[in-house]
Amino acid sequence: MAFRIATNVSSLNTQRWLGISQAAGQKSLERLSSGYKINKAADDAAGIAIATKLNVKSVAMTKAIDNGNQALAMLQTAEGGMDQISNILTRLKEIATQSASDNTTDRGALDTERGNLEAEIGKIALNTTYGTTQLLQGGSTAALGASLTAANGIANVDVSSAAAGTFTLTTTGVAGGNVSLTLTAAGGSQTVSLTGVTNLSEVTASFSNYGVKVTVNAAETTALTASAGTQIVVSAGTSSFGFQVGDTNSAENQISVNIGNFSTNGAVLNLSGNINSKAAAQTYMGTIDTAVGNLTTQRGTLGAAMNQISFHVANLSTMNENTKSAVSTIKDADFASEMAEFTKNQILQQSGVAMLAQANSIPQQILSLLKG
Repeated sequence: MAFRIATNVSSLNTQRWLGISQAAGQKSLERLSSGYKINKAADDAAGIAIATKLNVKSVAMTKAIDNGNQALAMLQTAEGGMDQISNILTRLKEIATQSASDNTTDRGALDTERGNLEAEIGKIALNTTYGTTQLLQGGSTAALGASLTAANGIANVDVSSAAAGTFTLTTTGVAGGNVSLTLTAAGGSQTVSLTGVTNLSEVTASFSNYGVKVTVNAAETTALTASAGTQIVVSAGTSSFGFQVGDTNSAENQISVNIGNFSTNGAVLNLSGNINSKAAAQTYMGTIDTAVGNLTTQRGTLGAAMNQISFHVANLSTMNENTKSAVSTIKDADFASEMAEFTKNQILQQSGVAMLAQANSIPQQILSLLKG
């Protein structure tokens, strides 16, 4: 065995092992402090890449689950409005049936109730909202004739509550800001007179029989006569809602729901007529039957969409749970294992320090050889 003073190999060897145990102990301490076994890319380059991608997916799925639950709340609000409209239609059928019988003596009162109930349907359709989003007031669209322009005094035409069909607008311009407007449709017409149409204001005529509103400005001084140029062609409108219920921009992660226009003259109900006479009441009974059929179809479609979203959200919840489990397996620290490793490294460090003291004292043994 060689005895050297200049280089203490035993000390160097002990220092190397002490450094290894200190580094391992620091790593165990970091994992126990953070709760993660991967704290930087150097710990596991492949693992941190996979865990990051899975974590991003999990965050997106969590938000998609929120979107789905909010969509259900939104559609449940719409169904609540449909349910009340269904109750009103039931009452309308009841009073129409009463008025259709020869023993009825006060059809005027019944027709007044009909008008009030139809007005309430319009209010429900208008006021059934989710936040500020209208749910039952599906916006109809209109193609306007070439003469219906601001230059001719027609500032705006609102058909959001109108049923599909073709209307013709005629006007009579009168000096002094007075204008008479007539809206003609298949089977009838309605005239609204306006006053106060000046250079500083616009006035809106509401054709309640058809769900059309026409705003007139001061340019309306020349009469508009019936022609193709004064036609308003209304296409049945629906409210279309799209819900993102997945973590990718793809069709399988998106659900769309269309809800028709439930206003009185809207495409779904399209209520018209009265019950002032036996014949009118009999016709109105058929109108109500059609409206009820359309409403139940829409409600069934809505219910199917709600079930679809519910199943989708349930599947998302399962996927999200398993994704988070996978992230945990890759990234989270096993405290039992890490504590055992930390304890081992603590013991190795203590024994290493003790052995380093012994290794450093080895050169002193050479002094005995130098004593003569």
